[in-house]
Amino acid sequence: MTGKRKDSSGMTHRGNRLTAPAVVSITTQGGPFRGVSAAAVRRRASKMLAHLALEGVELSVALVNDPAIHELNRTYRRKDKPTDVLAFPMSDQNGAGSRKRGRRGPVDPSAWHGLLGDVIVSIDTAARQAAERDRPLLDEITMLLGHGLLHLLGYDHKTDAEEREMTALTRELEVAAASRGSSPTGFGSQRGDARPKKTRAP
Repeated sequence: MTGKRKDSSGMTHRGNRLTAPAVVSITTQGGPFRGVSAAAVRRRASKMLAHLALEGVELSVALVNDPAIHELNRTYRRKDKPTDVLAFPMSDQNGAGSRKRGRRGPVDPSAWHGLLGDVIVSIDTAARQAAERDRPLLDEITMLLGHGLLHLLGYDHKTDAEEREMTALTRELEVAAASRGSSPTGFGSQRGDARPKKTRAP
């Protein structure tokens, strides 16, 4: 069994293969948002990627207000209203090109590299939903982040079976993101054109 180790540069050695750590970039638009820490969101996103055993990938996360996500939703999905989260996967790249959208099954870490895409979260909508569900705002953002990330990886919820799987995997990512440590267990073992994915989280 081949082990892995890190060198001083942060690179991970898997046997003779060298892999770079995952990178998460956080931007804000329409903020500042009270009670929202970009650093905390970055840490949670990084733990999700580690849980999926995704190395050498990049994830872009934007924390925005309702007017900003409303405009994106209207432009790209023809829905004239704000929503909670939008996901813009990179088309014809990474595992998305070889994986049927919504197909069930585990993530294959070896199929993913480079920029996964963009997840845009409306903090305004997340705050309302957190209040309705009587839970901390960071927990709501974490759920939306996991939901959006799964869309980038090809998951969807158009059928009942897809909905059940995506809900279960989102919860798994939430638990991994909120844990004190990080354990890259996975689920079971160049920038292209961005296309938005359905957003509404369960």
